[in-house]
Amino acid sequence: MVIKAKLEGHTFDLDALVELFRSGDPKVSKEDDGYYLGSSELDGLMDDGGQLVAAATRLLQKVTGVARILDSSFRPVSLPGTFVEDNGDGGGRRHHVVLAATAEARSKVHGVVIVTGGGQPEKPKSPPPPEGPPYIQLAANHPDVAEALEILGKPSVSLNWVDLYKLYEIVRSNVGDEKALKATQWVSSGDISAFTASANRPDVSGSEARHARATGAGLPKQTMNLAEGEAFIRRLVEAWWNSLSGKPTN
Repeated sequence: MVIKAKLEGHTFDLDALVELFRSGDPKVSKEDDGYYLGSSELDGLMDDGGQLVAAATRLLQKVTGVARILDSSFRPVSLPGTFVEDNGDGGGRRHHVVLAATAEARSKVHGVVIVTGGGQPEKPKSPPPPEGPPYIQLAANHPDVAEALEILGKPSVSLNWVDLYKLYEIVRSNVGDEKALKATQWVSSGDISAFTASANRPDVSGSEARHARATGAGLPKQTMNLAEGEAFIRRLVEAWWNSLSGKPTN
C-alpha cells in the first residue's frame, strides 16, 4: 500500500510542487480533499507514528529544497499531520493530527492560450517529465547535494546570508576551490565577488552579514541585496546539480 502525507500551504506553492513532482518518487498529487506527498520512503511506517512523521519531514525538506532552487516564487508548505494508507480502491487507513494554519494573500500572473490564425487554440504538447524527482535521486548518490538540500529545505520563507554562504561553500568545495569554480563559468567572477562581499561585510548587509567587522579598504564596487544573493545561489546550485547529472549547465 502507498502511504501519503497531506500537505498544507498556499495553493500557488502546492501547485508548484505538483508540477515539479507530478510523477516518479517522490510524487505530489492534487486529490479531492487536498494535496498529498507520497514516496517509497514512507513504506511500512503507518504503525509507527514517530518514524512516519520523521520520515515525512525529511522527505518534505528535500522536496522543498529542490522547489526553492527551481521556482523563485516558491515558499515552503507544511505537514498538518494527516497520513493516508492508500490501497488503490479508495480504502485504507487514515491518521489525523489537525494543526492551525495561517492565511496569506498572494497573487500570480497566469499564462495565456496561444491562438492560431484560424482562431483555434494550439494543441497542447505532451508535458516533459517532471523536473523534481531526478534531483532527489541525485542527493541519494552525492552527500554534498544532500547537505545542500538540508539547508534549502528549511521552512523559512527565505534564507539568510549564513545559509546562502554555506551553500556557496558546499558548491565551491565540491568542484575544488574558488579558481575551479570560476573556471566552470556557471556564474560570473564579478557576481562571485559581489556575493561574497555582501554576505560577509556588515558595511554592506548590516547585522545580517556573516561577520561583525568588515575587512579590506573601502566598499566593494559591486554588491547584492539578500534577494539578489538568493537568486545568485539558485543559479549556481542548479548549474552544479545539472553538471553532476550530466545536463547542460548553460
